[in-house]
Parts: sequence; C-alpha cells; structure tokens
Amino acid sequence: MVRFLLLRALEGWSYDEVHSTLRALPQLARRLGFHKVPAAPTVAALVRQIPVAYLERLVITLAASVARPQENLAGDGTGLSLHRYERWVAARLSRGVHQIFVKLHALVATRAQFPFFLAAHVTDARTNDVTELPRLIDQVPRTVSLGNVALDKGYLSRRNAQAIADRGGRPVMDLRRNIQRIDAGGSPAWSHMLFDQRNHRREFRCRYRRRAVIEGTFGAFKERFGGWIRSRRPETQRAEILLRVTVWNGMAATYHNA
Repeated sequence: MVRFLLLRALEGWSYDEVHSTLRALPQLARRLGFHKVPAAPTVAALVRQIPVAYLERLVITLAASVARPQENLAGDGTGLSLHRYERWVAARLSRGVHQIFVKLHALVATRAQFPFFLAAHVTDARTNDVTELPRLIDQVPRTVSLGNVALDKGYLSRRNAQAIADRGGRPVMDLRRNIQRIDAGGSPAWSHMLFDQRNHRREFRCRYRRRAVIEGTFGAFKERFGGWIRSRRPETQRAEILLRVTVWNGMAATYHNA
C-alpha cells in the first residue's frame, strides 16, 4: 500500500490512474516490488490506517542516509489548502481557518543544493509553531548533531532555545522588540542566545539569513506537488502530506548519492 501511495504522490495521479498504470505495465510493477497490485478502492479505504509514526520514520530514514554528522537547520510551518483555489494569506485572516488548511511543520537541512526534510509533522492550521519544535527536534536522527537552528519569531521561547541546546545545537531565533530581559529563567541557552545577538549582531544576521532556505524549500515543494491536498479526512490528510515529504527526501537522497 505504501509503495502504491508513494507512486501516487510522485506522479500526482489518482488511485485509479496508479492502479491502471501498474496493471498495464507488469514489468514496472515487479520492479517496484508489487507481487499483486491492490485495487484502487481498497487502497483508498485503508490509507487512513497507515500509522503516522511509520510515515515519519520513512522521512527520517531517508534523511539519515544523506545527512552529515552535523547539519545546520531551519524550521518553519506552511499551510496546505483543502481546496484547490484557496489562498493561505486570505485564510489566515478569516475565521474557521482550521476548516480551510492543514499545516506542515518541518526542519530542513540548509544545504545550498536540494535541501531535505530532517523532521516533519502535520497538524491542523490553528496549531502554533512554538509548541511543535520539541517534537520536531526529537524526530531528527540521533546520528546527526545539530548546528545552527534558524527560526523566526513564531518559535521564540526559553523552552525551545533549551531544547535545541540540549541536542548540541545553537538556537538562532529572531527576537521581538519588546524582549528586554536576558535572565535565564531556567534556560541558560536563552541567556546565551540573547547575549550573542545583542553583542554580535552581524554574526547573528549571517546565521539567521539561512532561514530563507526553508522558505525556498516550501516553495519548491508546493511547485512540485501542489499547494493543496485531495484528502478530506484528517488521517488521510496527514498521510498524503507525509507521503509527499517522503518522496521529496527520496529524490534528495538520489541527488546527493548520485
């Protein structure tokens, strides 16, 4: 089923198109590992039973195959529409946003060429970025040491700064203007981050500008797979998005290992 769904995500086909293609090309089906091609209605009915944790592990496994011992990261969230012609900016300003979009939270390796996802998690559109960073950091393979982790103001908290430092990383978060105190508040990483930014502003800007990589990655991701999803049930929405992320990491692994 997962092979079937990965092919669907790669090509942007319907369930029927994937099934008919595999039935028409038995040699391709065998090369892709299909001993028997499942029926399209069967896959559509059972996709919601695929564990989200399994799909997240696929993303992590592919990322680990191309990750360096230490990676600089950037984090952000982006909306994916439930309707083909909705706009994320318009939906953010309206009520009932959770009925229009779902949200992909991610950490991306800030590579100059073909960045890939080191962690990905899907929530409803009302979930704030600040609450999701610890879970994303936990997803990053333990074989990868964190370097700079560039984040916007939406992730700003002592807890997040300390979570990054606990994994050996350096939090690089843009500060709000009303933040004056640099006391630790139980988070030494917070004090160190604020001290560095206020006394080494130029170095901070050089590190923080790498956050643009995730914006470009989201743009390329939506250009490749589309900025909207077809699924209507929450379980299948999460699966569809994570399958796209898995395909993206598969293409990145092919590129970097070529």
